[in-house]
Amino acid sequence: MNVTPERISLWAQAISETEEEKCQNALSAVIDVMRDRFGSDVKVIKQGSHRNRTNVRADSDVDIAVVHKGHYFPDISKLSDNDKALHKRYSTDSVYTFEQFKADVHKALQDKFGTAAERKNKCIRVAGNTYRVNADVVPAYGHKRFRAYDNIEAEGIGFKTDKGVVVYSYPDQHYNNGVEKNTNTSGTFKAVVRILKNTRNEMAANRIILPDSMSSFLVESLVWNVPPSYFSHSTYREDARAVALKIWSDMREPSIANNYAEVSDLKWLLRGEHTPAKAEAFMLQAWHYLEQ
Repeated sequence: MNVTPERISLWAQAISETEEEKCQNALSAVIDVMRDRFGSDVKVIKQGSHRNRTNVRADSDVDIAVVHKGHYFPDISKLSDNDKALHKRYSTDSVYTFEQFKADVHKALQDKFGTAAERKNKCIRVAGNTYRVNADVVPAYGHKRFRAYDNIEAEGIGFKTDKGVVVYSYPDQHYNNGVEKNTNTSGTFKAVVRILKNTRNEMAANRIILPDSMSSFLVESLVWNVPPSYFSHSTYREDARAVALKIWSDMREPSIANNYAEVSDLKWLLRGEHTPAKAEAFMLQAWHYLEQ
């Protein structure tokens, strides 16, 4: 496929001012509703590709976490048996359950947006219109990962899906590490992420790959693991193809692929639902698609 240099340059750019305004409108609308319902008990934070400025026009939804300040999910899996016993002895379960909190967030959004606010497994989706983009609103508690009983290793957010699975994420660390990587690659890291996301979208539209076969999060995290030297070519096309080829090669070596991390650098990327085989196949297809 001959993707012109002009189109690759366009793919590398951040979304337009018009699209950004629609993202901000969605964010402001959700913030207003949450403040009216919960006051200072919650903080509303941007997360995902919009906050990290790796979103592209076809995927310009906003991800918003509504985090209740009074509660948190602990991860005590690294504690000794003695420290686990201490934690359980001096901890109490929240009277205000996470399930109730999610129901209250949903109700507040329904009161404002009506049927446009639809409950999903992980979030409440607020459908967009001509004024705002879609917003995925994730009710969340804080999250603390303990190294010892009195030693917190990392803090982030946690939420429970409607299927009962507790998910932890670290949006602040993700954002900071993405900024650092972008600085270390003279701004090319985020450009390459956008190029590969646009490549994914066009390949899906042309039925080369299945829709939703590669999440935006997975693409961004894979690219983040590539050393800065692969982002130093004279054109965006060369950078994107070099990065895709490096990831493809790494995915073929289990000892390397298993050590790929999420952008937060606090969770392994390919030791759960995401697999090296999926990443390997996609990057080879992207490398061919972007050839001159």
